[in-house]
Amino acid sequence: MMVLLISLVLCSLNYAVTAVLGYLIYGEDVQAQVTLNLPTGKLYTRIAILTTLITPLAKYALVIQPVTIAIEEKLSATTDAEINRLTRVLTSTAVVISTVVLACTVPFFGYLMSFIGSSLNVTLAVLFPCLSYLKIYMSRGGVGCFEMAAIIGILVIGVCVAVVGTYTSLQQIIGTF
Repeated sequence: MMVLLISLVLCSLNYAVTAVLGYLIYGEDVQAQVTLNLPTGKLYTRIAILTTLITPLAKYALVIQPVTIAIEEKLSATTDAEINRLTRVLTSTAVVISTVVLACTVPFFGYLMSFIGSSLNVTLAVLFPCLSYLKIYMSRGGVGCFEMAAIIGILVIGVCVAVVGTYTSLQQIIGTF
């Protein structure tokens, strides 16, 4: 529990310091895309842009792996290792190709991902852990007043973020029509 608290505090401080320094460096003229704020023609700018481009590509395999594993489990009815390997390769390839085709053909794919992120990710990353913690420790009588107030505060902020993010992304999707 203490490790989680320390990690949360350090990450929050890191984000806050980065935000303050970014504002102090760029002020009111900050661009929406991070890479547009960097000076042009510099080697470190090119490295930063490449890093920004490579990071999502590297994370894609981790994000899509549970989907491919679930599909593979449904498809693999045999114990033959060679057929299972071929099924794994074909499934992974089909999932990647289908997501690329979907991203290229759906005009509001970015807004759709924003909708999923604001509605589901906030629920899974903020609301669900708080509610699970309360469910586990309320029955044991181990939640103090300060802790309860903090959890309720996190839940209220999480619900507000989810509602505003979902509303904004739905508004953007409707605006594309």
